[in-house]
Amino acid sequence: MYQLTELTNKIYNKNCVLGMIDIPDNSINLIVTSPPYFVKKTYEKNWSWEDFDTLMKNVFFQAERILKPGGYFVLNFGDNGFGRDNLGTECISTYPMAHYYWEIKGKLELQATRIWRKIFAKVPFNGQAKYAPRNLFDYEHIWTFRKNDGYGKEKVRNIRKSCRGVLGEDWTSSAGLKIHCAAFPIELPLWAIEVYSDENDIVLDPFMGSGTSKKACEQLNRKYLGFELNKEYFDYAINR
Repeated sequence: MYQLTELTNKIYNKNCVLGMIDIPDNSINLIVTSPPYFVKKTYEKNWSWEDFDTLMKNVFFQAERILKPGGYFVLNFGDNGFGRDNLGTECISTYPMAHYYWEIKGKLELQATRIWRKIFAKVPFNGQAKYAPRNLFDYEHIWTFRKNDGYGKEKVRNIRKSCRGVLGEDWTSSAGLKIHCAAFPIELPLWAIEVYSDENDIVLDPFMGSGTSKKACEQLNRKYLGFELNKEYFDYAINR
Protein backbone atom coordinates (compact mmCIF):
# COMPACT_ATOMS: atom_id res chain seq x y z
CA MET A 1 0.00 0.00 0.00
CA TYR A 2 1.38 3.40 -1.04
CA GLN A 3 1.15 6.73 0.72
CA LEU A 4 -1.48 8.72 -1.13
CA THR A 5 0.87 11.68 -1.62
CA GLU A 6 3.04 9.41 -3.76
CA LEU A 7 0.16 8.67 -6.11
CA THR A 8 -1.59 11.98 -6.72
CA ASN A 9 -1.40 14.22 -9.81
CA LYS A 10 -0.45 11.21 -11.89
CA ILE A 11 -2.04 8.90 -14.44
CA TYR A 12 -0.99 5.26 -14.52
CA ASN A 13 -0.96 2.97 -17.54
CA LYS A 14 -2.45 -0.04 -15.79
CA ASN A 15 -5.64 -1.93 -15.02
CA CYS A 16 -7.73 0.33 -12.79
CA VAL A 17 -8.68 -2.39 -10.31
CA LEU A 18 -5.04 -3.31 -9.73
CA GLY A 19 -4.27 0.38 -9.36
CA MET A 20 -7.11 1.02 -6.92
CA ILE A 21 -5.85 -1.80 -4.69
CA ASP A 22 -2.80 0.37 -3.92
CA ILE A 23 -4.93 3.30 -2.71
CA PRO A 24 -5.35 3.53 1.10
CA ASP A 25 -8.75 3.10 2.72
CA ASN A 26 -10.93 6.19 3.21
CA SER A 27 -8.63 8.51 1.26
CA ILE A 28 -10.41 9.71 -1.91
CA ASN A 29 -12.83 12.64 -1.79
CA LEU A 30 -14.55 12.10 -5.12
CA ILE A 31 -14.64 9.57 -7.95
CA VAL A 32 -15.76 10.82 -11.37
CA THR A 33 -15.73 8.41 -14.28
CA SER A 34 -17.40 6.96 -17.34
CA PRO A 35 -16.66 3.24 -17.57
CA PRO A 36 -16.81 1.07 -20.69
CA TYR A 37 -20.41 0.55 -21.82
CA PHE A 38 -19.94 -2.97 -23.22
CA VAL A 39 -21.06 -1.90 -26.68
CA LYS A 40 -18.06 -3.40 -28.47
CA LYS A 41 -15.96 -0.27 -28.77
CA THR A 42 -12.37 -0.80 -29.89
CA TYR A 43 -11.06 -1.20 -26.34
CA GLU A 44 -13.75 -3.74 -25.36
CA LYS A 45 -14.53 -5.56 -28.59
CA ASN A 46 -13.13 -8.89 -27.35
CA TRP A 47 -14.79 -8.80 -23.94
CA SER A 48 -17.44 -11.22 -22.76
CA TRP A 49 -20.24 -10.08 -20.47
CA GLU A 50 -18.42 -11.92 -17.67
CA ASP A 51 -15.30 -9.81 -18.32
CA PHE A 52 -17.29 -6.59 -18.07
CA ASP A 53 -19.29 -7.73 -15.05
CA THR A 54 -16.19 -8.77 -13.10
CA LEU A 55 -14.46 -5.46 -13.87
CA MET A 56 -17.35 -3.28 -12.74
CA LYS A 57 -18.09 -5.25 -9.59
CA ASN A 58 -14.44 -4.94 -8.58
CA VAL A 59 -14.44 -1.20 -9.33
CA PHE A 60 -17.46 -0.69 -7.07
CA PHE A 61 -15.91 -2.82 -4.34
CA GLN A 62 -12.72 -0.75 -4.40
CA ALA A 63 -14.64 2.54 -4.66
CA GLU A 64 -16.55 1.76 -1.48
CA ARG A 65 -13.28 1.01 0.30
CA ILE A 66 -11.21 4.01 -0.81
CA LEU A 67 -13.80 6.79 -0.65
CA LYS A 68 -13.69 8.94 2.45
CA PRO A 69 -16.78 8.68 4.66
CA GLY A 70 -19.35 10.98 3.08
CA GLY A 71 -17.47 10.92 -0.24
CA TYR A 72 -19.18 10.72 -3.62
CA PHE A 73 -18.91 8.53 -6.71
CA VAL A 74 -20.28 10.18 -9.88
CA LEU A 75 -20.84 7.63 -12.64
CA ASN A 76 -21.73 8.41 -16.26
CA PHE A 77 -23.15 5.46 -18.17
CA GLY A 78 -25.41 4.71 -21.10
CA ASP A 79 -28.08 2.11 -21.80
CA ASN A 80 -26.82 -0.65 -24.04
CA GLY A 81 -27.99 -1.77 -27.43
CA PHE A 82 -26.85 -5.38 -27.49
CA GLY A 83 -26.55 -7.53 -30.56
CA ARG A 84 -28.60 -10.66 -31.01
CA ASP A 85 -25.72 -12.83 -29.83
CA ASN A 86 -25.66 -11.07 -26.45
CA LEU A 87 -29.33 -11.39 -25.52
CA GLY A 88 -30.57 -14.07 -27.89
CA THR A 89 -33.13 -11.69 -29.37
CA GLU A 90 -34.37 -11.53 -32.95
CA CYS A 91 -33.15 -7.94 -33.44
CA ILE A 92 -30.77 -5.67 -31.57
CA SER A 93 -32.30 -5.06 -28.15
CA THR A 94 -31.75 -2.63 -25.29
CA TYR A 95 -30.57 -3.56 -21.81
CA PRO A 96 -31.36 -0.89 -19.15
CA MET A 97 -28.03 -0.42 -17.39
CA ALA A 98 -29.65 1.45 -14.51
CA HIS A 99 -30.93 -1.94 -13.37
CA TYR A 100 -27.40 -3.36 -13.50
CA TYR A 101 -25.72 -0.57 -11.53
CA TRP A 102 -28.43 -0.63 -8.86
CA GLU A 103 -27.68 -4.31 -8.36
CA ILE A 104 -23.89 -3.92 -7.95
CA LYS A 105 -23.73 -0.71 -5.87
CA GLY A 106 -23.00 -2.59 -2.66
CA LYS A 107 -23.28 -0.43 0.46
CA LEU A 108 -22.94 2.81 -1.50
CA GLU A 109 -26.19 4.77 -1.41
CA LEU A 110 -27.66 6.25 -4.58
CA GLN A 111 -27.84 9.93 -3.68
CA ALA A 112 -29.10 11.36 -6.98
CA THR A 113 -29.89 10.46 -10.59
CA ARG A 114 -29.62 12.82 -13.53
CA ILE A 115 -29.86 12.69 -17.30
CA TRP A 116 -27.21 14.02 -19.67
CA ARG A 117 -29.11 15.23 -22.73
CA LYS A 118 -26.75 14.82 -25.67
CA ILE A 119 -27.98 17.63 -27.87
CA PHE A 120 -25.21 16.92 -30.40
CA ALA A 121 -26.23 13.28 -30.98
CA LYS A 122 -26.96 12.34 -34.57
CA VAL A 123 -28.87 9.43 -36.07
CA PRO A 124 -26.43 6.82 -37.42
CA PHE A 125 -27.36 5.47 -40.84
CA ASN A 126 -25.83 2.30 -42.26
CA GLY A 127 -26.24 3.36 -45.88
CA GLN A 128 -29.14 0.98 -46.49
CA ALA A 129 -31.85 1.72 -43.92
CA LYS A 130 -34.32 4.46 -44.88
CA TYR A 131 -35.48 4.93 -41.32
CA ALA A 132 -34.24 4.14 -37.80
CA PRO A 133 -36.08 1.14 -36.30
CA ARG A 134 -35.09 2.16 -32.75
CA ASN A 135 -34.87 5.39 -30.80
CA LEU A 136 -31.46 7.01 -30.85
CA PHE A 137 -29.61 7.04 -27.52
CA ASP A 138 -29.56 10.83 -27.29
CA TYR A 139 -29.25 10.67 -23.50
CA GLU A 140 -27.01 9.08 -20.89
CA HIS A 141 -27.26 8.65 -17.14
CA ILE A 142 -25.27 10.46 -14.47
CA TRP A 143 -25.71 8.79 -11.10
CA THR A 144 -24.21 9.97 -7.81
CA PHE A 145 -23.46 7.42 -5.11
CA ARG A 146 -22.50 8.36 -1.55
CA LYS A 147 -20.49 6.50 1.08
CA ASN A 148 -22.05 6.54 4.55
CA ASP A 149 -20.29 8.63 7.18
CA GLY A 150 -22.41 7.72 10.21
CA TYR A 151 -23.89 11.22 10.43
CA GLY A 152 -25.99 11.55 7.28
CA LYS A 153 -24.67 15.02 6.49
CA GLU A 154 -24.61 15.94 2.81
CA LYS A 155 -21.51 17.74 1.57
CA VAL A 156 -22.85 19.32 -1.59
CA ARG A 157 -20.82 22.45 -2.37
CA ASN A 158 -23.01 24.06 -5.05
CA ILE A 159 -26.72 23.69 -4.37
CA ARG A 160 -27.83 25.50 -7.54
CA LYS A 161 -25.81 23.19 -9.80
CA SER A 162 -26.64 20.14 -7.72
CA CYS A 163 -30.40 20.56 -8.15
CA ARG A 164 -30.31 20.25 -11.92
CA GLY A 165 -31.95 17.03 -13.06
CA VAL A 166 -31.06 17.42 -16.74
CA LEU A 167 -27.49 18.25 -17.72
CA GLY A 168 -25.89 19.01 -21.05
CA GLU A 169 -28.33 21.45 -22.57
CA ASP A 170 -25.94 24.35 -22.04
CA TRP A 171 -22.71 22.41 -22.57
CA THR A 172 -20.73 23.87 -25.42
CA SER A 173 -18.59 20.89 -26.33
CA SER A 174 -19.23 17.34 -27.48
CA ALA A 175 -15.68 16.24 -26.63
CA GLY A 176 -14.87 15.82 -30.33
CA LEU A 177 -11.55 14.12 -29.66
CA LYS A 178 -10.48 12.00 -32.60
CA ILE A 179 -8.00 10.16 -30.38
CA HIS A 180 -10.79 8.60 -28.29
CA CYS A 181 -14.00 7.07 -29.64
CA ALA A 182 -16.07 7.73 -26.49
CA ALA A 183 -14.74 10.86 -24.79
CA PHE A 184 -17.13 12.97 -22.72
CA PRO A 185 -17.19 16.80 -22.75
CA ILE A 186 -15.16 18.54 -20.08
CA GLU A 187 -18.33 20.14 -18.69
CA LEU A 188 -19.29 16.79 -17.18
CA PRO A 189 -16.34 16.43 -14.76
CA LEU A 190 -16.28 20.21 -14.18
CA TRP A 191 -19.88 20.01 -12.99
CA ALA A 192 -19.27 17.02 -10.71
CA ILE A 193 -16.09 18.46 -9.22
CA GLU A 194 -17.70 21.82 -8.47
CA VAL A 195 -20.72 20.20 -6.82
CA TYR A 196 -19.06 17.43 -4.81
CA SER A 197 -15.55 18.56 -3.86
CA ASP A 198 -13.45 21.40 -2.43
CA GLU A 199 -10.16 22.86 -3.61
CA ASN A 200 -7.19 20.54 -3.04
CA ASP A 201 -9.46 17.51 -2.67
CA ILE A 202 -8.37 14.30 -4.38
CA VAL A 203 -10.43 13.24 -7.41
CA LEU A 204 -10.05 9.78 -8.94
CA ASP A 205 -10.99 8.69 -12.46
CA PRO A 206 -10.46 4.91 -12.80
CA PHE A 207 -11.10 5.08 -16.58
CA MET A 208 -9.12 8.20 -17.44
CA GLY A 209 -9.28 7.74 -21.22
CA SER A 210 -7.95 10.84 -22.98
CA GLY A 211 -7.50 12.80 -19.74
CA THR A 212 -10.60 15.00 -19.60
CA SER A 213 -11.06 14.57 -15.84
CA LYS A 214 -7.40 15.48 -15.36
CA LYS A 215 -7.90 18.75 -17.23
CA ALA A 216 -11.01 19.54 -15.19
CA CYS A 217 -9.09 18.97 -11.94
CA GLU A 218 -6.30 21.25 -13.10
CA GLN A 219 -8.79 24.00 -13.95
CA LEU A 220 -10.49 23.78 -10.55
CA ASN A 221 -7.38 23.29 -8.39
CA ARG A 222 -8.02 19.69 -7.37
CA LYS A 223 -5.52 16.88 -7.05
CA TYR A 224 -6.14 14.05 -9.48
CA LEU A 225 -5.37 10.38 -9.80
CA GLY A 226 -6.23 8.17 -12.75
CA PHE A 227 -5.70 4.89 -14.53
CA GLU A 228 -5.85 4.11 -18.24
CA LEU A 229 -5.00 0.71 -19.68
CA ASN A 230 -4.94 1.70 -23.37
CA LYS A 231 -1.40 2.94 -24.13
CA GLU A 232 -2.49 5.29 -26.93
CA TYR A 233 -5.07 7.02 -24.74
CA PHE A 234 -2.65 7.08 -21.81
CA ASP A 235 0.07 8.83 -23.83
CA TYR A 236 -2.44 11.37 -25.10
CA ALA A 237 -3.75 12.07 -21.59
CA ILE A 238 -0.23 12.61 -20.26
CA ASN A 239 0.65 15.11 -22.98
CA ARG A 240 -2.74 16.78 -23.33
